[in-house]
Amino acid sequence: MKKIILLLAATVSVSVSYAQQVKAVKIKPEKKISIQVPEPSDVCLSPVTNTFFIVGDGGFLFETDTQGTIIRKANFSGLDCEGVFADDQFVYVAEEFSRKIRIFDLKTLELVRTINVPYSGGRNKAYEAITYNKAKGKFILFTEKSPIYLFELDSDFKTVNEIELTGIARDVSAATYYNDFLWILSDEDMTVFKLDPNSYKVLAKWKLPVLNPEGLTFDKDGNMVVLSDDLQKIYYFQNPERP
Repeated sequence: MKKIILLLAATVSVSVSYAQQVKAVKIKPEKKISIQVPEPSDVCLSPVTNTFFIVGDGGFLFETDTQGTIIRKANFSGLDCEGVFADDQFVYVAEEFSRKIRIFDLKTLELVRTINVPYSGGRNKAYEAITYNKAKGKFILFTEKSPIYLFELDSDFKTVNEIELTGIARDVSAATYYNDFLWILSDEDMTVFKLDPNSYKVLAKWKLPVLNPEGLTFDKDGNMVVLSDDLQKIYYFQNPERP
């Protein structure tokens, strides 16, 4: 009985710690560009080609230059693609409705593997973001809301940890790992959050003047890049931590 009580106490303590109060700082974009990708949901920077990979609600995967001009499109039609991440070999796409991760060859954009990651939550409240947490050596999936869950996955995409991010934001629409920290974007809060990649505590946050922000990454110069789904635009912000 004592062991059970101690376990419950520890769980409550961890859950509450995510909701610490950090004041949001308002920032403005330096420029914005209209793009031809329909209903863009997420964006990531390729560490190999210095290009963007962008997914859309219609289930498509595009590669663009850093100004949003389409270079190529994968010969694939998925179901509600919401999150994207690229490493030096593959592009990983998270589908919300199907609970699937699609893995594409970086060079050819051919689909090479499909993985099912079960989740019993609402059909349209499932996976919204995917990235890789270098600090822990784990892939990360975020559910959108009600509640927000963070799933840590091993190299075989097996779930090894499940964390409810209590009180951080109303929703999560994107995530990226940059400069040794984890960054998440909330569409409903129009806010970017910087998290400790080990504890997932909020360290800082920034309020964005962007309607329906759905995608988040950083370019090679450290500028923050945000996608607007409804407006079909890319917004470029100076790195909010740059003096």
